[in-house]
Amino acid sequence: MMQSLSRPPATLTASSKPAYLGMWTWLTQRFSAILLLILLPWHWVNPYSRPVRIAVLLVVIMHAMAGIRVMLTDVGLAERWHRGLVWILAACGLVIFLYFWLWHV
Repeated sequence: MMQSLSRPPATLTASSKPAYLGMWTWLTQRFSAILLLILLPWHWVNPYSRPVRIAVLLVVIMHAMAGIRVMLTDVGLAERWHRGLVWILAACGLVIFLYFWLWHV
């Protein structure tokens, strides 16, 4: 007798929210990687340009925060924490960016 394989539901249940935030953070990380491929050579040519340094700082922090989210979800962070994790990491990234932008760039 063949056992039937369980399939995930095609639609989300009424109690859960759509998982769009995870998709957007994934796309943000891919987009920031492409931006880094453009900004880092530009920074190499113009190392003292303040707008270039600020752009590199912002994109590196954005990419790092998305990477931390991926690592935490890969090690098994409970699904109920995913949405809050995105906003906590965004806030941490903003604090780090403001610290370096206001005092070090």
